Amino acid sequence: MVKVLHFTYMETTTIKTVIPLQIPFLQPFIYKFVKASAVKFGRLMKLNEDKDIFGRCCLDYFAGDKDAKIIVNTDIAETDELPAEHLFRDFENMPSHEQAALQQARGDILDIGACAGSHALYLQDLGYNVTALDISKGCCEVMQKRGVKNVVCGDIFKFSGKTYDSILLLMNGIGIAGNLPKLPELLDHLRTLLNPGGKIIFDSSDLQYLYLEEDGSISIPLTDRYYGELIYNLEYKGKQSGEFKWFFVDPYTIEAVAGECNFKMQFLAEGPHYDYVGCLY
Repeated sequence: MVKVLHFTYMETTTIKTVIPLQIPFLQPFIYKFVKASAVKFGRLMKLNEDKDIFGRCCLDYFAGDKDAKIIVNTDIAETDELPAEHLFRDFENMPSHEQAALQQARGDILDIGACAGSHALYLQDLGYNVTALDISKGCCEVMQKRGVKNVVCGDIFKFSGKTYDSILLLMNGIGIAGNLPKLPELLDHLRTLLNPGGKIIFDSSDLQYLYLEEDGSISIPLTDRYYGELIYNLEYKGKQSGEFKWFFVDPYTIEAVAGECNFKMQFLAEGPHYDYVGCLY
């Protein structure tokens, strides 16, 4: 097990911690986190047709362009590509921890940042009443064409009027808060959408691996920004989303924040590469 590094955000020095290196240096996986989160970005900007990067890409893929892909730029990693095919995966092609998350959902379900609707369709086929929420008009159109019965095009922070037994924030949907200091605002709002006994099911990754060095140490610059925070700029066919904030959170930090918001946390599953699934209740 890799040791988690904790620190005070206002420090300005670098802490270097030696850890057991149980796998080769992680270059082949160094950009995996990009594919696990950018699908949730819409809340952070007003989407017009040009900026609806995921909507345009998903519409093109659904119309037959199987090579459609999004260019993903961040301020902490090299440029990467996200094939639209990844957004249309069926249950069998999802990683085991993502499958475990879906299998925990019960009752009336809200899927936040539903994108192309793959999670919603799986749960709908199991007989659950699923509301698929996304701010992207293009994604909502795709979901309707794919057969998702209840699609809502809107901003989660403005969404109200109904409560649910399970709320899904998958593919790092918890990062929709934008940064760590805003996470309590998100959790407090989601509480208003939960039925008594309801739960929030989410996944994320601990980005400490981006700072893993070849000698097995982790070297994280300690600034006023939590090390899981980053800035995205997405591009599709020459159109850009513009920069927006996102973040990934290690399991111990979110457990502490959730506790401050009067949630308890349960660890549900661990992924193969610093990713995990949790449940807040």
